Amino acid sequence: MSLDDLFNFVETLRREAIGEPKWFPSRQVYEFRDHSTKVVAVLKLIRAAQGVKALDVLRRNGLFIDFGMTMRGVNDAIGEVYFLLEQFPRTSANVDQFMKAFFESNIDEYLSTKTLPVSTRKNRSARVRYLKGTHDQETYDRLEIVFKTFSGYVHANYAHIMEIFGGRARDFNLRGVPSLREQELRAEHVELAARSVLHAAAFIAEKVGLAELHRDIVESFGP
Repeated sequence: MSLDDLFNFVETLRREAIGEPKWFPSRQVYEFRDHSTKVVAVLKLIRAAQGVKALDVLRRNGLFIDFGMTMRGVNDAIGEVYFLLEQFPRTSANVDQFMKAFFESNIDEYLSTKTLPVSTRKNRSARVRYLKGTHDQETYDRLEIVFKTFSGYVHANYAHIMEIFGGRARDFNLRGVPSLREQELRAEHVELAARSVLHAAAFIAEKVGLAELHRDIVESFGP
């Protein structure tokens, strides 16, 4: 599956599930009037999909710290999709809190949001229940390890900074690590992230009743 195929699926899902945002000339912004979990889930999917493109650009240029930061963002957004639509069309107190905080971050109020964010642990738990049908501690622990690993890039931890030192110049490769081998090693991460986005798109399509699109996405999974 190419990234173009992935992006076409995501944009098709967006059009069929939530349509287009409304343009507000006085504020020079596009916004959705529908403040539903469906809208937020699709927007989170869009963030994850563009993140996959960013991952490919970053790894090809040897920018491995920002690659790790972006991977954390992609994983978080995908987890939020499962969290938001786990009980769709029903919600929960945690989902309602998440929604309130999300829409408080509009162009006018993003610096003064009042609602506390929901813990990312809730997102991982929802993803585990989707994957396993119930809570499974082993699966949760594996997702927790992935989360902590990529969080190290976000917080600029010691080991994650030291990763970019080396090479002939014996420096920190501020222009990007030039090693083609190291760049290619991260290509699998990009592929796995793309597949995760595709699976999340199929999940949304199924949840919101887009049966034909859900079938098309599933048939594209391949081996």
